[in-house]
Amino acid sequence: MIERYIYAVTRELPEKSRKETAEELRVLINYRLDKADKTLSEEERIDKVLRELGNPRKMADRFRGRERYLIGPKYFYKYLFVLKIVVLSIIIGISVVSGLAVLFSTESFVEVISGYLVTLFSAVLQGVVWVTGIFVLLEYNDVSVEPGKEQEEWDPSKLPSLPKGKDRISRVESVFSIVFTTLFLLLFFFLRDRIGIYYRSGGEYGFIPLLDVEAVSLFEFLIFFIFILNITVELIKLIKGRWTITVAGLTSILNIISAAISIYIIYYMDIWHSQFIERFEEFMPLSFERSLVFTIVIIIIVTLIEALASLYKGIKYSS
Repeated sequence: MIERYIYAVTRELPEKSRKETAEELRVLINYRLDKADKTLSEEERIDKVLRELGNPRKMADRFRGRERYLIGPKYFYKYLFVLKIVVLSIIIGISVVSGLAVLFSTESFVEVISGYLVTLFSAVLQGVVWVTGIFVLLEYNDVSVEPGKEQEEWDPSKLPSLPKGKDRISRVESVFSIVFTTLFLLLFFFLRDRIGIYYRSGGEYGFIPLLDVEAVSLFEFLIFFIFILNITVELIKLIKGRWTITVAGLTSILNIISAAISIYIIYYMDIWHSQFIERFEEFMPLSFERSLVFTIVIIIIVTLIEALASLYKGIKYSS
């Protein structure tokens, strides 16, 4: 139980200070155990000492200092982690797309570079604002992955079990998902007019736009909402760090909502550029509408598989 308490405290702290904090806690707990009533059993003494030390979250606050921040220590290191991923994704995404567009552009070099820098600055600035806004809301509302636990009287028997390895949520998967979500948002907010098919024919370059820019603008709020949902899913995973029924349930529900909104947007025919639809049906055996239905079926299947897999892990590792 001592190791479980130490784990519950140190997981709230930055990784670089966890080892040192764990040693300090171990020394403190052992010292208090030596001073505890010897007439009690070892288990009773441990329970008494841990109750005296108090809730692991509050103990973690003592180690890092507790003040009111725009984004406090509880979320700050997760905030920096996510912010770096989002900003890096934006820089890479805009650089790659702009680089490809240069090959087919008739603009001068100065115009291309100035346009690239303006788009990059605007996208990075908005990315920082969006991510910061999400974490400010988490900090302001003191959001917990398991609501209600903060208000309950703390009990050592409810300490989280030590990670077993398989129940840990992969940070690599979360990073990949954040990168993909950021690139998706980037394309639709800043580069929607550059999404399409670039080709060269008879020594001349051409471009077939994928989206109707004006129609897509009607869905800006929904597209941003999908971004918020997907980032929230990954934040829950990063904050909790391991599979539980609560984590599995929340992430599954949010993923299903995100998929439902995505399907609604995809099936709205007006967002697809008429020129792209014509060329698609010219070369493909399926009609464009049928191909959309096929895509939607794949999205539904993948979403359900992910939800079932998450629930399976949550139930398995919570038991």
